[in-house]
Amino acid sequence: MAGQGDLRQAADPERSSAQIREDIAARRESISQTVDKLGERIHETLDWKGCVARHPYISVGAAVGAGWILSGLFKRKASASERIVDALIDKIDELGEDLRSSARRLILKHTAPGLIKGALYGLAGKALMHYLDSRAVPVEGNGAGPSSEREWSNPQRATSAPTAS
Repeated sequence: MAGQGDLRQAADPERSSAQIREDIAARRESISQTVDKLGERIHETLDWKGCVARHPYISVGAAVGAGWILSGLFKRKASASERIVDALIDKIDELGEDLRSSARRLILKHTAPGLIKGALYGLAGKALMHYLDSRAVPVEGNGAGPSSEREWSNPQRATSAPTAS
């Protein structure tokens, strides 16, 4: 902008036309330099490749943020029927989990003691059968078992040969 001193010079009638032309040329050069500097600044400001090269992490963060914001703006809204179906599925999942946990508690409460008792009785029965098998004496003969009650009561006689009666 022209200052007050510049206005006085321009209004001075004693200046020659050559001085005025020089003044105009100097101002034109000054304005040209100012416009060139301004153009360079605008180019530097709008040069996104240079900005990314100077600040890569900030650029990536800005791109991620812009993508997140845009995805939120353009996200498809669920229809009413889709929201209802989603709510029903959630409730069914909750109900199924409640039923599963109740069944677990019920099974453990009522069957665990019986299972433990049954397992102990089975182990005791197996041990008893093993003991009885180890104490049993094989009987010779037709394999039908002892022929008389004596052989049952006296295992030593059962091993002897049967007598003919």
